[in-house]
Amino acid sequence: MASRSSVIRGAAGVVLTLAALFLLVRFGLELPVVYDYLQTLLTSYWTVVATVTYAFAFYLRARAWRTADEKNASTAVYLTSLYLGLAINHLSPVKVGEAVRLLTARAIGSPMKRTTAIFVAQRGIDLSVLGLFVAAGLLLGQTMWVAGLAFAGGLLALLLVRRWIKTIYPLIGYGAAAWLFEAVAVFCLLQGADADIAFPLVLVAMSAGILSGIAQFTPGGLGTYELAMGTVLQLAGMANPYELALMTHLFKYAFAFLAPVYVLIRHFPIVTLLFTQFKKHDTKG
Repeated sequence: MASRSSVIRGAAGVVLTLAALFLLVRFGLELPVVYDYLQTLLTSYWTVVATVTYAFAFYLRARAWRTADEKNASTAVYLTSLYLGLAINHLSPVKVGEAVRLLTARAIGSPMKRTTAIFVAQRGIDLSVLGLFVAAGLLLGQTMWVAGLAFAGGLLALLLVRRWIKTIYPLIGYGAAAWLFEAVAVFCLLQGADADIAFPLVLVAMSAGILSGIAQFTPGGLGTYELAMGTVLQLAGMANPYELALMTHLFKYAFAFLAPVYVLIRHFPIVTLLFTQFKKHDTKG
């Protein structure tokens, strides 16, 4: 039964991904412009700046997890776990990559209840922060309910797990800073593409794109991210909005698949520890 449901979810994910891509290509994308942006992505020095900034955003998330976990392991362990989960989430139509956190908790002997509470809190912070960013953008009124739901859902998540986390305020600070740095990375990519855009608009557009993939149905939110971010850019009068959104998302895809290569080389013992834990879990069923 479990395997059948997995097949159904996988097939549904493929169908939804193809449908989203069809809509983008049919109604939104100009392929020659996409090609030019990809060339820019591969040759611009802004891409290097964006990579460093984006990596720092994940470092902040790893520091937040470590702080809330009462420094049970080195930051490298938490960062490796986040990168591996990121890669899996960009391969799967649902966010199964989050399970890497639980394997990490077992590997380092961290209480499962605390690890789960930290995960829920960080996702709650993400919803609240991104919801605030979108709300601050005042997206013509009709999208305000999305921001409101995200903010309310995030606060509810924080209230539910507050008692299991001693350092909730540093966690909130790290979370907000991480999203700001991620927005800076996207801003750098758009600068490389010579897009005349203000940072606050980047913050709002990126947040809308990420919120569209909170309940992920396609690998890495492919299609939904572009449609949401591109729509915000279009409402703001930007030229080639969907092409710009696709360019930034392809950068994130490349990062998601290259980051595990980095940790495999830089932190091979940690990767081995996590895979050993996965084998033990798989053997036990």
